Amino acid sequence: MPQSLLHGLQLNALVALDALLGERSVTRAARRIGVTQPAMSQTLARLRVLFDDPLLVQSGRVMKLTPRADAMLVPLGEALQAVERAVQLGLRFEPKTSRRVFRVAMTDLHLALTMPTLLQALERHAPGVRLQAEVISLPDLTERITDGEIDLALGFLLRPPERIHRETLFLDEYVCLVRQGHRLARRKRLTLEDYGKHQHLANTPVSFVPRTMAGSTYGFGGREGIRASLPYLLALPAIVRSTDLVATAPRRILEAPVSFEGVVVIDAPRELPKVEHSIWWHPRFDGDPAHTWLREQLRVAAAAPACPAN
Repeated sequence: MPQSLLHGLQLNALVALDALLGERSVTRAARRIGVTQPAMSQTLARLRVLFDDPLLVQSGRVMKLTPRADAMLVPLGEALQAVERAVQLGLRFEPKTSRRVFRVAMTDLHLALTMPTLLQALERHAPGVRLQAEVISLPDLTERITDGEIDLALGFLLRPPERIHRETLFLDEYVCLVRQGHRLARRKRLTLEDYGKHQHLANTPVSFVPRTMAGSTYGFGGREGIRASLPYLLALPAIVRSTDLVATAPRRILEAPVSFEGVVVIDAPRELPKVEHSIWWHPRFDGDPAHTWLREQLRVAAAAPACPAN
């Protein structure tokens, strides 16, 4: 598409294109953005001329995207979301009518414990607001928050630079998990000496290596230290159950919807630091009413007891 045509392309045409590509139906796309089917058909005809591409083609009883339309689907949606966020910044936020999309990153523990309560709150107070959630990935987290790819992160023991704002929601303590029959299973609390004599299972999203363990770690497969690392906290009990490894996790993992059968929970050494469950965001969102509202919802959801399983 020539640049001159791009300059003449109206935003409402892009909104219609996004609906058409997402719904793969003129009727559903028209309903989605609140126009008549004939009006949407006319818009599709203009878009086909503009892009010199059919965009949607009939295949049996369904419409399928052309390769060009398929390539535009995701980036077009992301671009429109970015435009929506830009024009909403600084405006009064009305949860009941907003259709804003928030992108949040959390540990899998917080996804399991916080998301149910958070989504219940959205259903009651903000039925049009949507969440795109993902598990935290530490190496690029700061960059993604700075670039606006993530609105907010929820986790513990992360170390973002000073330019990322941090708010501690509550403090927790560490516990150690071992299998039944493990040499440490009868202990009520481990000592640093116990800690140094056994191999450990580490959690990678938060780069968690207990400070007291770091000095005695010879590397993977060494006599002491970390034998294995994995990206999910909620997988710890299953692995501990069938190995002699020691896993260290926040006590709140005991509220998670996973089985601890065959697993013994022991208090971690007193020397380990407290667990700081915190949220992080970029300071440019400090005064954004929508972001302020989201942070408050997360404060409430993160502090609430886990939702009982059905």
